[in-house]
Amino acid sequence: MEKQPASSFSGTLAMAAIIAGVVLVKWCFADASAASLDWLLRPASELVALCSGLGFTRLEGLGYYNAVEEILIAPACSGLNFFLVLLATGLCLAVRYPPQARPGWWVLGIAASAYGVGLLVNTGRILLAIFLYQEQISFGVLGPERLHRLEGVVIYYLCLCLFAMLLSVLLQRCRQQTAKITPAFLPGYGWLAAGLYLLFTLGIPLLNGAMDRPALFIEHGLTVLTLVAGVALVVTVWKNCSDPSDDES
Repeated sequence: MEKQPASSFSGTLAMAAIIAGVVLVKWCFADASAASLDWLLRPASELVALCSGLGFTRLEGLGYYNAVEEILIAPACSGLNFFLVLLATGLCLAVRYPPQARPGWWVLGIAASAYGVGLLVNTGRILLAIFLYQEQISFGVLGPERLHRLEGVVIYYLCLCLFAMLLSVLLQRCRQQTAKITPAFLPGYGWLAAGLYLLFTLGIPLLNGAMDRPALFIEHGLTVLTLVAGVALVVTVWKNCSDPSDDES
């Protein structure tokens, strides 16, 4: 018999458990060393080296360092938060539209996809950050440091939305419920992606004492909220414009 989408209560409970588990992992890695995050830092540094031609040497306890350009790929550059929010989003989508066969393989596939996508996106973000610093690009108050933070927020969130959309479409197509598939992150999955992104970028840091640096946190928070609201507005307008209108009689 075909599996039906999770009921409201059981689905919500399962999603809450997933999110709680991922948040617990985040807490466990709150003060993680470079060695603990080497499974993210090493492949990222190797991809950056491959794409940029820069060589990186591992510095014990610090990360991967290029002495010529004075670039350090530190634990803060690991992309752990992005990987975790991708993982939570993917698993929650699988709960909402449970695969009809081999759910265990779907879980493994989602975890592997979250890791791969997170690694590639983080590599691109690091490469762009290196370019911004090397060229000393700035636009008024947007100096290299602010641009670095801004490009991280924009790249991570847009890629998260794309990941959620593609995965939800794939899950629905595999279920073969409908012949015509609407990009599924529009009404509900966008809120899931946005909520998880806000949790990991604002909620947890706030609990961890991010307000100890109020000016920086408020600036970051306004940037994140503006981006999330802007994407929601664009998607809403696009959805309304793409909906077929009633035929004129």
